[in-house]
Amino acid sequence: MEHSIGLVTAPNPVLGYERSAAIAKEALQTGGNVYDLVREKGWLSKEQLDDMLKPENMTDPRQIPGT
Repeated sequence: MEHSIGLVTAPNPVLGYERSAAIAKEALQTGGNVYDLVREKGWLSKEQLDDMLKPENMTDPRQIPGT
């Protein structure tokens, strides 16, 4: 799951389409993962990403902090 490009959909509302698409493209080209690439760019904190990627937060509608 960690290397799934589909994870880019979770931070998309905060990062926006352009950044999310760039992360997905880079992950495909380099074999990197979405989590690490977002962190390396400093676009979201570890805490923000961890919260967005919790399964329960990805399946229940809620207000996303920062939107």
